[in-house]
Amino acid sequence: MKRMLTAMTLLAVVLVSPRDARPQAAGTAGGEERDQKFVEMLRREDPTGAEQYVTLRDARGMAAGELRQVEAQYRSAGPELRSIALPQLKRAQRKYAETSLALLDFFEARDRGALTRYQEEIARITRGLAEYERTRAELRKLIDGN
Repeated sequence: MKRMLTAMTLLAVVLVSPRDARPQAAGTAGGEERDQKFVEMLRREDPTGAEQYVTLRDARGMAAGELRQVEAQYRSAGPELRSIALPQLKRAQRKYAETSLALLDFFEARDRGALTRYQEEIARITRGLAEYERTRAELRKLIDGN
């Protein structure tokens, strides 16, 4: 019974993968709500991970805002001033890329951890199924009188 409950729990966890729980683009319609739900779920599962995510998310948001601002300044500058504004634009693009990469690394590490846990649980369930088969064979022998 315990193994059956564990198997059903694992199936439910697999069907609702971490990727589904991830927030979509924050700031979009429903994006902020999904992000808040994701943070709440993280806080229940891994408070340290939740704080890390919020820090990374906020840093990326700030970098995105800065990039939008610098891009607007670059577009509004005349052709003669764009060469002066270009280094600032490149820095803002680099910072946005770095913060995006840090957030991507967070998600990848989280997914790899989940994958390891799922594989371990699958192996445990597979061993349980093999044990069921052995027990079934022994019980059939008893029934058949062999």
